[in-house]
Amino acid sequence: MKSLPYVPTVVSTVLALSGMFAFGAPVASAHAQYAGSTPGAGSTVSAAPSVLQITYTQELSDIHISITGPHGGEVTTAPAKFDLENRHQASVPMSDDGPGTYTVLWHNVSGDDGDPNDGQFVFTVAGAAPAATTPTPMPSTTTTAPVTTAPAQTAAATGPACVDNGVKTPGINDSRADTYCKRQALRQKYYGQIDVASFNAALADGEGLESALSDAMADFQMEQAQKSH
Repeated sequence: MKSLPYVPTVVSTVLALSGMFAFGAPVASAHAQYAGSTPGAGSTVSAAPSVLQITYTQELSDIHISITGPHGGEVTTAPAKFDLENRHQASVPMSDDGPGTYTVLWHNVSGDDGDPNDGQFVFTVAGAAPAATTPTPMPSTTTTAPVTTAPAQTAAATGPACVDNGVKTPGINDSRADTYCKRQALRQKYYGQIDVASFNAALADGEGLESALSDAMADFQMEQAQKSH
């Protein structure tokens, strides 16, 4: 009689190998996150660069970068692009808008997993020190204006509820959420619409503000749907 192959052994071997690949393979992290730039986030440079460069944690399949100059106008002079030989690198040409703060807003799509991400950061171009001027003496007057402390008292009564002295949180390069007070204002604004833990985790993982809010809203809606069942 012709013997049959021992099927259970073959099946068990395949299942074991499948399990090894399922649990042993590394899982790619979502989103192409900001890893660095030239000029760097929050840095001060002596002159405006002709090209701004950004490095991301994943390869890119799409990139858009917008830069607003100190006078409020767009200063990019051509569409952003990524390096085909090093798809982690993106760049965009820009013009000089003088000294002041430049705001960079970017949106990308990861070439690894197709996830979109966004973010914002600023850098400053230092200007020449202003020339010293001699103060003009004020004309003398015998009339003394009445002194009142009401404005100071009003300001104290309506002072900000959150004070963190502008201390930035390491790892968050989106200037719209890079301090505790900014995030607290967002949490209050979207109260009852987002999962706060998901929002905090997304920002800490390097997601931009829009992506973090979108993920947190989706998680909140999922939680509400589960509670209703």
